[in-house]
Amino acid sequence: MVLPRAGQTDPFEAFGKDVWLKSFQQQSGNVSQAQLEVLVETIQNLNTTVLKVGSFTADAQDTVNLVLEGADNLANGDIAGYTIADVVF
Repeated sequence: MVLPRAGQTDPFEAFGKDVWLKSFQQQSGNVSQAQLEVLVETIQNLNTTVLKVGSFTADAQDTVNLVLEGADNLANGDIAGYTIADVVF
């Protein structure tokens, strides 16, 4: 396994797979549980696997962090209603 350097936003390879840390912020208001589920489903339809959902309280946060596996299909932030950013680790 290749260990990433501090402050890296590029993907790192773990067990032969590309892994990404992404932050999704809803563009208006808080994220409900139903909206989070739609977000996860949309990501999975892009052939990206959601490995982990960060701590999240429905209707109390407008941001959720996800650990994703696969190609960076989200680099252009093209999921409607969300601003997508890389999470620094």
